[in-house]
Amino acid sequence: MAISREMKARLLEEYARYIEGAPCVLLANYSGMSVVQMERVRTVLLQDNTVLEVLRNALFGIAARQAGNKTLAEAPQGGTLAIFCKGDPSSPAKSLGNLGREIDALKVYGGVIGSRLLSAQDVSTLANLPSREVLIGQVLGGLQSPIYGFVGVLGGILRGLLYVLQARTDQLQPAAPAEAA
Repeated sequence: MAISREMKARLLEEYARYIEGAPCVLLANYSGMSVVQMERVRTVLLQDNTVLEVLRNALFGIAARQAGNKTLAEAPQGGTLAIFCKGDPSSPAKSLGNLGREIDALKVYGGVIGSRLLSAQDVSTLANLPSREVLIGQVLGGLQSPIYGFVGVLGGILRGLLYVLQARTDQLQPAAPAEAA
C-alpha cells in the first residue's frame, strides 16, 4: 500500500522519537496473526509501559539511522512489530515470551538495548531475569551480608573478652570465708 509523502515524514518523525526515547526496543514477527490476537498482544504490552508499533521496515531503518542507531536500522525483517520499552525491559520481554507460547504466529526475533543487538535467545534470557527491583534487593542483600558477618565476628570477640575478664575478676576476688560448723 502506497502512502503519501506527508505520512512518510510523520512516520519517520514518530519512529525517530520512539527510538531516541526508548532504552530498549524488542522486535517480533507478527505475520499470520489475527486481529483478535494482535489486540491481545497490544493490550498485554501496553500494561508493561511500552509503545507498540507495526513497522514499515524501510522507513524504520531510515529513522534509526537518523536517530544514530545503526544497529537498530539493520534489525527489522518481514512483518515487524516493534515494542519500545520505556522502563525495565524484562517485563515486556516476559510478556512477549508468554504471548509467544500462547500465539504461535508471534515470533520474537531480537531487539536492541542501547547499541547492543539482541538475538531471540538474548530476549529469552532477558525475560528470565528477575525484575529491576528484585535485582536491586539481591545486590543490597549481598552487600549487607559481609557487614552482618563482620559485626557478628566482632560481637563474638567482644563476648569472649568479657568472659575472660569476668573469669579473671572471679579469680582475684577473695574467697568467701568458710562457715564454721
